[in-house]
Amino acid sequence: MGAEMAMDGFEPAALAAAGLVMTPGDLPYPAMPAPDYRPVVAANWRLDRAFIIAAPGYFTGPRPLDWMNALLVRDGRTWMSLVPGEMESQMPHLAAARGSVVVCGLGMGVMAYAVSARAAVERLVVVEKDPEVIAMFRQFAGFEDWPQRGKIEIVEADAREARVELVDFLYADIWPYYRMDCMVPDMQAIQGNIKASRCGYWGQELDMVDRARSKGVAIDDFDASHVEAFIAETGLPLIGLEEPRYPELCRRAAVNPAIGGKRRPMAGD
Repeated sequence: MGAEMAMDGFEPAALAAAGLVMTPGDLPYPAMPAPDYRPVVAANWRLDRAFIIAAPGYFTGPRPLDWMNALLVRDGRTWMSLVPGEMESQMPHLAAARGSVVVCGLGMGVMAYAVSARAAVERLVVVEKDPEVIAMFRQFAGFEDWPQRGKIEIVEADAREARVELVDFLYADIWPYYRMDCMVPDMQAIQGNIKASRCGYWGQELDMVDRARSKGVAIDDFDASHVEAFIAETGLPLIGLEEPRYPELCRRAAVNPAIGGKRRPMAGD
């Protein structure tokens, strides 16, 4: 996909105001615009910038970075940054966003910016339970100045308890690690309340492959039928197979050494 094709479907003003637009390389997904971040220091938080020469992706190997990376630091630890692994993992879900959308988990606001920048998205509700995250985000992301600001509502609530009506697409990214066994039951609870037409969650590709491998499926044999089986078993109307290459991309993510293969039953394990 060329850069011009990757830019299709976004509101021009939102693209122009973005601080970074990460193109997808060989991935079959749209580019991902991010806010124009502002350095902020407040209590136990700060928003820093640093140049990182290269970093691994989620579906891809290491790639050179030609931008100043924004780093959100909390209590002295980097909590989140604009590395390819973080952004690539959200690209399939960005591609699926349209109509009325709910995003659970605010983070640095990358998904909020990118989803609301899509011309096909009419409304975005962001659910975030941490008031500190919301307050910091409003400062470092320049939220009130976003061209697409009018589409967005931020709701302070636990994603597992939030209720939003008439939702076309739901995306959740509320966990600290990939491969957490609580992800599926958490997602079932969230979707059970919101009842979106389609949904997706951060790292679902890894869970799909891990579930198949636990049943004796070799990694090279993982295909669309195993994605369909995971959807049927979980009862979640997950996105993914709209893209023919999705099973291949699942396999690539599942064996990515930058992610690691450890499963975690609960946060902090």
